[in-house]
Amino acid sequence: MKTVTIVFIILAFFTALFIASFQYLFHKKEKSQINYWLFFYRFLSVLSILILIINPQIEKKKNKIIKPNLIVAVDNSSSIKYNSQDKSVENLINIFKKSKDLNSTFIVNYYSFGNNLEVLDSLNFKEKQTNLSLPFQEFSKLYKTGTNPIILITDGNQTMGNGIEFINYKSPVFPIIVGDTTIFKDISLKRLNVNKFTNINHKFPVELFINYSGKEPILKKINVYHKGKKVYTKQLQFLESETSKIVSFFLTASTKGTQYYTIKIEELDDEQNTLNNVRTFSINVIEEKSEILILTSIIHPDIGMFKKSIERNKQRSVTISKITDFKSDLDDYQLVILYQPTKKFINVFNDITIKKLNYFIVTGLNTDWRFLNKIQSNFHKESIPQSENYYPVFNAGYASFLSNDIGFSDFPPLEDYFGNVVFSFQHNSLLYQKIGGVNTQNPLLATFESNNQRIAILLGENIWRWRMRSYALNNSFEIFDGFISNLIQYLSSNQKRKRLNVLIEPIYYANETIQVSASYLDKNLNFDSRAKLWLTVLNKENNFLKKIPFAVFGSRFTVEFSNIPSGEYNYVVSVENQKSSVSGLFKILPFEIEQQFINANNKELKILANKTKGKVFYNNQGAELVAYLKSDSQFKPIQKIETIKISLIDWKWILGFIVLLLSVEWFTRKYFGMI
Repeated sequence: MKTVTIVFIILAFFTALFIASFQYLFHKKEKSQINYWLFFYRFLSVLSILILIINPQIEKKKNKIIKPNLIVAVDNSSSIKYNSQDKSVENLINIFKKSKDLNSTFIVNYYSFGNNLEVLDSLNFKEKQTNLSLPFQEFSKLYKTGTNPIILITDGNQTMGNGIEFINYKSPVFPIIVGDTTIFKDISLKRLNVNKFTNINHKFPVELFINYSGKEPILKKINVYHKGKKVYTKQLQFLESETSKIVSFFLTASTKGTQYYTIKIEELDDEQNTLNNVRTFSINVIEEKSEILILTSIIHPDIGMFKKSIERNKQRSVTISKITDFKSDLDDYQLVILYQPTKKFINVFNDITIKKLNYFIVTGLNTDWRFLNKIQSNFHKESIPQSENYYPVFNAGYASFLSNDIGFSDFPPLEDYFGNVVFSFQHNSLLYQKIGGVNTQNPLLATFESNNQRIAILLGENIWRWRMRSYALNNSFEIFDGFISNLIQYLSSNQKRKRLNVLIEPIYYANETIQVSASYLDKNLNFDSRAKLWLTVLNKENNFLKKIPFAVFGSRFTVEFSNIPSGEYNYVVSVENQKSSVSGLFKILPFEIEQQFINANNKELKILANKTKGKVFYNNQGAELVAYLKSDSQFKPIQKIETIKISLIDWKWILGFIVLLLSVEWFTRKYFGMI
């Protein structure tokens, strides 16, 4: 208790003493016992009231034991079961759950992972892919403070995501490797890099990574097939000192649409695993190339970001020009990006309006809103010269084209002048604004169509930070660039807006769940939830035919199905009682991707353990790991003294005590005729 509070309490004591004495003792010549009792009641009541006014705080110390977190992440993919390690994994979980030493030292949290990360309920080992990097990305968000070691139970085989040897996790990682780590003689197609799109009759690049496990020198051919015809071949030599090769070559796309290619490398003698000797990929062959123009009057990192992100699709070319230097013809471009327009853009705006070109406006702190409000009538903003930070909120109901949430809630804010934008007609907001923690319905990124033009507006600068943040979260620009690619594809297209849009992958593995998403708009281009959509799947070779209805999920139609034979399938998405339909191809490979692993992969796990100052254990060393964690001093529980401050005014019984004292005093005086 503070000194000043003690002084106030002493003053309150003497004040209460003076008031009670003055009323019942000071002016009384004859003092009876009743006077002293009344003096006592009044003294206590006045003192209690004054102490409540002073409201002293009483400090209470409480000892608290804080145990560190221990995260147990379990690989729930099908490769665990294929290699007969499911029982080993379940035994390890039982050891950890029953260990008194472990549970008394740590707060243990269990998770399972495969395609996704989930709180562990039960294990079925049916996940069709393994993303080893995903747990570390998610745990870095969930456990931001303190030491949070991870026990990673896995066979180390990864089919998707970023390499775990490059993971930056701040706490120790203890991999428990399940499965046989014996290295067998093997040759495999490890990784494949190829663009998703190319132009017809153009050559597109293919990059292939090939690994060899063996000691004998060998010569093997790789062959590439398209529609059963060999289109490329090359012979490679591998030595004990040269076990990996990078092969780059070009293929010619001569047919429009989705094209499938198969790469095969010759098998080794007595090779146990031949599934990894084959890779299939697809590429979408289109007939046109997009030219995009960026006009600006300032230098800003956003401009370079747009160019890099858009040109990731090799079928798009970006030209950057200062508005004062631009002399070319706008007809040469399918889309014009106007970065922070000012009065210098007046001729370009007039030209765009006359030629009815698609355009994309990006605003910021250098935008002249008076000019922008005057030069066009699609939207209007009454801005004030005060900057504001706008965080993005994804609109799952956006329907102009199919798009996904790429983690916008983790993105930094854009910056623009404060003020609301009012549109003169219907628009679609892909992203809403979040201001100071409050979600709004004000658009941050919106698209609309007017006079046969497709237009978008992004209300804020520094979108380059989004791309950097996406890379930090995913160790890749691919996800963010895919989002920009979808937006640019919509804006640069001169085709009439489609009422029916379909999203489907071109390649699936056996037994993988096939998910198809669709969006259907009514005549007013609003999402039509009353429509009935059907998916028809056909394979003529095996006479497979299946017709499945779509279900409405939010602002999309979705359908899922699995367990259909491998092969190449034609699909048609149709709308009941309407002429709208979309058709295409997808292919199901004859094996599951997890089947290509016949043993455990401990190389990257050892690198990760050493990097994070952890240690590698194996599936028969569960008890040893518990003992190691128990003895490690950096994971000891911490005793923390917690000081709790309690205000006297929170003690409600004191108020009752004061009422009781005043009541007793009043009734006493009433009884003895002193009132």
